[in-house]
Amino acid sequence: MGFVKMSDDEATKILMLMGHRGFIWGPSPEIYNPVKGAYEIGPLGKEMKNNLERYMRKKFRKNNFWEVQCPLISPEIVWKASGHVERFFDYITQCSNPKCDNVHRVDTMLERMGFELTDVSQEGLQKLVNDNKIVCPDCEGELGPVATQNLMVTSKLGFPASEFILRPETATTTYLTFPRLHNYFRTSMPIYAFQMGYAFRNEISPRNMLLRTREFEQCEGQIFITPDQEIDFPLFEDNKDQHVVLWPAALQEKNDKTLLDLSIQEAVDQKILQKPAYAWLVYLAYDMVKGLGIPAENIRLRQHKQDEMAHYAHDAWDLEIKSKIYGWTEVCGVHDRGDYDLSNHHKMSKKKQLLVSGAKKGEKVVPHILEIAFGLGRLFFFALEQAFKFEEERNVLDLPIELTPVPFAVFPLMKKPKELQVVAKEIFDDLIENDFGAIMDMAGSIGKRYRRTEEIGVRYAFTIDHTTLEDDTLTIRSIEDMSQKRIKKADLIDIAAKLMHRKITYAEIEDLTVSE
Repeated sequence: MGFVKMSDDEATKILMLMGHRGFIWGPSPEIYNPVKGAYEIGPLGKEMKNNLERYMRKKFRKNNFWEVQCPLISPEIVWKASGHVERFFDYITQCSNPKCDNVHRVDTMLERMGFELTDVSQEGLQKLVNDNKIVCPDCEGELGPVATQNLMVTSKLGFPASEFILRPETATTTYLTFPRLHNYFRTSMPIYAFQMGYAFRNEISPRNMLLRTREFEQCEGQIFITPDQEIDFPLFEDNKDQHVVLWPAALQEKNDKTLLDLSIQEAVDQKILQKPAYAWLVYLAYDMVKGLGIPAENIRLRQHKQDEMAHYAHDAWDLEIKSKIYGWTEVCGVHDRGDYDLSNHHKMSKKKQLLVSGAKKGEKVVPHILEIAFGLGRLFFFALEQAFKFEEERNVLDLPIELTPVPFAVFPLMKKPKELQVVAKEIFDDLIENDFGAIMDMAGSIGKRYRRTEEIGVRYAFTIDHTTLEDDTLTIRSIEDMSQKRIKKADLIDIAAKLMHRKITYAEIEDLTVSE
């Protein structure tokens, strides 16, 4: 039976199932006044998120990135050197109506009203609000003056107290490890590092579930590289025929929504992607997201237009997913940052350890940085959202086996005789001992158990019946088409391992019923 296309009102159903089935709960804390943008990850959500993190780590390690873990708090000078103290703020305005009192990010508010912004200074935004008599979009009340809102979460630590900042991103803290990484890798370049962890922002209006929150998890990879290595990059040569789907800035400027399906070699030849090393990183981002089970037509790479390009960026592309609920949304940024970051830290710290040997004999250069930056919460949310499918008879969470929180279920067909439960418990324990996610369920009819587990993403169900007690065989049932095969109990762990690691498909499992 094919999956039925989602209707307009099923966004509510998806969000309800996320909460009902223990994936995402909130806002939190429920028993007090909940904090906007604060969510809890429930038992199944945590298992799935662990699997997502395991998947990300595996993909990075396969491409020679090494993981580091850096402090959550840093002295203010770090963020002065990075440019955050000077630039990391939003312009806001607050409704003067005490019954509303809502705070709005001014540029976002004006863009939603149809204004094309050319001047995003505080004075320019204030003039636009005044000249057009802009009122609160929520209650039409009078808006207060345009003010700046610092997006960093600050604190004072120690005695005497000094200013510290909770990191607004993981990337900068990874940059600071460069001198030690350079020594660790015996001064060999390029150097590949990644970090997974929390960052914090004083977000004005948290919204859209995990998409915009004040505390969030990132997974950011950095390549420290010299300019000559960006051009002569072996990993590009190894993958130059791999395809990506691109929406270049030039097409966006013409309001042309054509997407280009090109190999990264073609993209470099056509100067859509400028450097081989950067082109390979763009491909890596695309490849990692494809592995999350998201349909290809819902993935694209969008280049930043000139008016949205960061001041330091040589190039920047966002990998976007077409959400069923929120439309096209960024989940990963791929940035060519040049030497901006390490040059600033070199000047501010006055440390020579940030210089490396260049292409010419005796030459010293500041390494460039190529960055791939994922929002883990967004990846988690969209992988989950995209996987919910609704059929006439059942709801299915169709996640890849690497991501699904519980890939296997074990069912005794009935509660009696007691031996059915004993054998089921032995199999369940065996699966857990072998590090396979599994549940054992005895409540209700076997049909209801199948339906419950399909809704939480169980790929395969093992059912122990009366025949099991006679000949040590049992059934395996697939979520895909609800078909069943009979297998030997002694082969179960081997089959589970091969399914988990994609060494076999369900279709390749021998059905003993047929062979007999």
